[in-house]
Amino acid sequence: MVGVGGRSGGCHTCRRRRVKCDEAHPKCERCTKAKIPCEGYARDLKFVDEKGRAQKRVQIKRQAYLEAVQAEEAQLRANRASKLQPTNRPVGKVSPPLSLAGFRDKVELTFMLNKLFAGWRLFIPFVMRGYRGTEDCTTTQTVKALSSIYFGRMHHDKESFDSGMISYCKALRLLGVDLKDQKAAFALPSVTNVLSLVIFEMMASSGGGMIQHLGGVHRLIEARGPERHQTRPELDVFEAARLGMVHNYMEKKKRCFLEQAHWQTIPWAKHPEAKDLLSILCDRKCYLPGLLEDMEALRTGQRATPADVRNLCQNIHTQLQELYIWRAAWEAEHPNCCSIVELNDPSIPYSSALHFTSMSRAVEVGHYNTILLQLYRMGRILMGPEFSPTALATSIIVTRTNQNLLLPADPKSIQDVAMEILRMVNYELMEPHQSAGYFQVMFPLRVVFEVFRPGSKEWDYCQKLFIEMAERGGFELSRRMMPSGICGRMLMDEEINT
Repeated sequence: MVGVGGRSGGCHTCRRRRVKCDEAHPKCERCTKAKIPCEGYARDLKFVDEKGRAQKRVQIKRQAYLEAVQAEEAQLRANRASKLQPTNRPVGKVSPPLSLAGFRDKVELTFMLNKLFAGWRLFIPFVMRGYRGTEDCTTTQTVKALSSIYFGRMHHDKESFDSGMISYCKALRLLGVDLKDQKAAFALPSVTNVLSLVIFEMMASSGGGMIQHLGGVHRLIEARGPERHQTRPELDVFEAARLGMVHNYMEKKKRCFLEQAHWQTIPWAKHPEAKDLLSILCDRKCYLPGLLEDMEALRTGQRATPADVRNLCQNIHTQLQELYIWRAAWEAEHPNCCSIVELNDPSIPYSSALHFTSMSRAVEVGHYNTILLQLYRMGRILMGPEFSPTALATSIIVTRTNQNLLLPADPKSIQDVAMEILRMVNYELMEPHQSAGYFQVMFPLRVVFEVFRPGSKEWDYCQKLFIEMAERGGFELSRRMMPSGICGRMLMDEEINT
């Protein structure tokens, strides 16, 4: 995968002087105090050949999958045998099943393009950019790997699964060649190819490969710089990629370069109309990794002075106010887009679901509530259980048009915000956008379950949904989400919330 030489995160000047860097941005304080130029943190791309380890991972994944499929087939055969009744009627010859061998690739590709992100297409069709249909084409192999693994997961087809693993190894080898070529490394297909491998790993494994590839996306995009994302295809891919990068850095509780002002302005310079409400909301989400890093530093005592606490409290207040301004604009732009659907299912922890006029509206509200939930929890940790975010909304005028959604000034608990996310799931997992729905609800649910007590009805419901994501949506990664996410809890507030 694409990597960066060296382990230090310090600036070039401190690394050359062999001194410890404080890693402040945009220029480190050590260089500033020494009155010497700080050369910054830009890194050169370096390809790290992991073919051997990748092949070993492929073998392990393939064996585990084959064992699971064989066990499932054995169970199906046993169930069928138990239902068979003796009969005296003559049994005719059964025609052999049709083979996909002659047109398997086309069937798998068509299935993926029509099914995987139906209703919310993300960067498709941009994953097809550079697709030539030849064996020596990197995009061809990454798309074949993704379409085969998805088809294999959804149809329990061993041959498709094996084909996906083979294409994955070919894609890694070809991508390694591309990243050694400066022109190819900075071309848009290199980004979309790694994004395809991110989704592949979400389906093939439990997270390690996904995190590694997301790190590669981060380094490619940062090395390209914001100016290289100003054409509309590049901007659309950048928008799709940055949410994944933000979620990755939230898991690791590490500040992300995407919070910097030039990364939130320059890519849209030529297409300001593309800076829509969802894009503005993503800007707000880019600040969460840094806040989580500061909260962790406070918890561990690395930065715990009264000034540190005051600054962190002020940052949380600022982000809440900006978030509420966004919510007021969203309510004005999308009136009456949410309705109530009564349910009669005792297995779920709510009696009515929230349905929307489109998947886009549901995704926007889901991201908003995810950000609000994290900021609310941080505020309670810092300022006590009596902290309420509603006081910050008194100066923001919002005309209510969606009667069933929480507004900034409405009284609400942390569990109320989390429950609003859960009540949207019924709509998001409806056809025709079920697979896209599983993809979209995965991270909000990963945040939600942290605020409920293990063994509660809400906790069990989240666990059930994560299992469904793997078995019905194809995202094997979801099995690793509970009980502690991919890298552990984001916030240590169990006693306050449960």
